[in-house]
Formats: sequence, structure tokens, C-alpha cells
Amino acid sequence: MIKVLHVTGAMNRGGAEVMLMDIFRNISKDVHFDFLVNHKKKSGITSGDFDEEIKSRGAQIKYIPVQWDLGIKRYCFEFKKIIDELGTPDIVHIHLNAKSGVIAMAAKKAGVQHIIVHAHADLKFRGSFLSRLVSTLELKFQKILIAKYGDYYWGCSQEANLSLFYKHLLTPLHSAVINNAVDVKEFQQVSKDEVGALRLTYNLQKDTIVFGNIGRVVRHKNVLFIIEILNEIKKANIDFVFVFAGRADDPTYLLEINNKADSYGLKERVIYLDVRDDVPVVMSSFDVFIGPALKEGFGLVAVEAQAAGVPSVLYKGFPRSVDMGLNLVNFQDTFDLDKWVKACTSLKLKRTDLDVVGNAIIAKGFDSRTNTNTIEKMYKKIINE
Repeated sequence: MIKVLHVTGAMNRGGAEVMLMDIFRNISKDVHFDFLVNHKKKSGITSGDFDEEIKSRGAQIKYIPVQWDLGIKRYCFEFKKIIDELGTPDIVHIHLNAKSGVIAMAAKKAGVQHIIVHAHADLKFRGSFLSRLVSTLELKFQKILIAKYGDYYWGCSQEANLSLFYKHLLTPLHSAVINNAVDVKEFQQVSKDEVGALRLTYNLQKDTIVFGNIGRVVRHKNVLFIIEILNEIKKANIDFVFVFAGRADDPTYLLEINNKADSYGLKERVIYLDVRDDVPVVMSSFDVFIGPALKEGFGLVAVEAQAAGVPSVLYKGFPRSVDMGLNLVNFQDTFDLDKWVKACTSLKLKRTDLDVVGNAIIAKGFDSRTNTNTIEKMYKKIINE
């Protein structure tokens, strides 16, 4: 059996974490997963949405404060202690993007032979000039450590790989592009009864359009702009509700969203579902997915929308590679309100056949079950080299 230790942030319902859990559910018994979760002390949060499922599937899950809370020397010491408790894994698989270098060093110093660093996003930094400067300098430092201590360099795209790894590391033997993927079968198996039952809770009329969004409630997801869109749609006397789901990582922003909706007289039309464990059902309950996020690392949620056959209007903060070629995605290059309103209200609402959708997603390499088979083969190849 191959023992793999995944080093992650909190195992909540983000794109990389959802993909990793899909792999965990589908990997064969030839591979055993354990998890080491890095958490920020000041947040006071260690456990995540998936922790109980991880334990129920026979994996161990350990927790360590993030490297800058401990300092590099102490981080390496604590990392080694955890490795000793778990037993040295065959592979450490790191999923923390621009924090991966120190972790790769800690793993190598702890005696791990094979280290995979996995880039889940094309790294671009937001915020003030000072914040971007600090992040850029840290990335330069981490890249040096990744090159020295990493063994294999995987990413969700070539752009992601080039943003985290030096070009000379990206050789055919030691690098790979592993698409961030969704479990197509989960979306195909959603029943009309499940969707109908959920839509009943929205108190819809015959012609009500359900606009939706799924993702962490944080400022860069730009949900306030969706409220502006909805206000304009309301003026056009179009009947709608807006349903959004996801962890409120920024409670202040959630309050701003609710207050803005209230000020526009939209309170009864805006429904917040919080964190859900039935994303395929929730997504399938939408008529249109609206995604004005300022920046998405990959934007797996857009692939999920297509897997459900739901048309989407997306800002260019989503990479173009999320479009599966199903004529379900409308990209907007600006925040011109009139253009967004027109796009959201003129999309074809008839669902695309899910078999057609599934085949297209699988053909493009964005199905997690297919990805799982590929990753398992790669693990075995690494061990046998």
C-alpha cells in the first residue's frame, strides 16, 4: 500500500479541497491517505467541513499552525513530530501554493523521499502595493525552496505551473498538468425530486427565474455586484429569486450583502443557504449561475455549473479554461451593469442534456473519477522509479 500525506489548509468546501475529497472517495485501496491541516492561530479555527468524513474513511487528520505563526525552525520541528506519529509516508503531496517551499523543506528534513508540490491556481496577488510586494517576495523565497526540496511539480494548468515553479523544473518526468475536476457522475445522479423539493423552499411562481451563486462569502467574490444586477432586473419587472450558498468567511461582508438587498427592497428575493453538502442539488436548482468574482484561481464552481447543465455569466476573473465548449458560458470583460443584466436575463434557460455535458467534461479531462485513475497511476510510478 502507498501511504500519501496530503498537506492542506482547512478542509472546507473550496475548489482544491472539493477536488481532493473526490479523489479520496474514488481512490483504490492500494493507496492510503492521511491529512495534515495547516491553520492560522488567530482564526481560532482548525476543523473544516470535511474533517469528519475524512476520519470516517479511515484517514488520520493532524493539525499544525501555519509556518509564519511558528517560525520556520519550529514549523520543521513540529512537522517532524507529526511525521513520527503517523509513520513516514511514501509521498507528501502539498496543496498550499505559495506556502509550499517551507513545507517541502520540512518534509525532506523529516525523511520523506518523494515530495509533490501541487499548484492549484495561477498565482496573482491582490490588495495594496505593500501587500502585493510582501507576497511577491515571499513567493520568490518559496520558489527557491520548492526547487531545492520538491521532487514533482503538478498544477491545474500550465499557467499555474509557471507561476509557482521555475521553468527548468517542468520536465516530462517530473511535472504534470492535473485539471481541477468535478465528479460528473454526482451531477448526473441528481434526481428531479431532490431539485424540486429544494426549489419548493424558494416559494417560486410559475415564471420565477432562480439566479444563483456558490462560494465562500468573501469580498473578492463580489456578491454585492450581484445585488446591483438584481436591483436592475427588478426594475424590469422580471420575477426572480437569488440563492447563494457557501461559508461566510467574512461575516461583515455577508451583513453588507443583506443590508444592500434590504435597501433595494430585495430582502424576500435573496436566500442564503449557508454551507451545503449537496452542492450538485443546489447547483441544479439554479436557472442561471452568476459569477462576478474579481479573481478565481481556477474557478471550479463554473465547471460545476456546466456539469449541472446551468448557463453561467462570468467575469473575466474566471480563466477562460473553465469553459467546456457547451455554449453555457457568457464571459463579461467589464462591470457594465446593463451588459450583465442583459446577459443574465437573455440566456437560454432550457437545460442542456446531462449526458452531453458529462461526455464533454470527461473529454476535456475535468472529471474527477478519470483524474483519480490518472493520479493513482502517477503515485505508483513515483514509488517504482
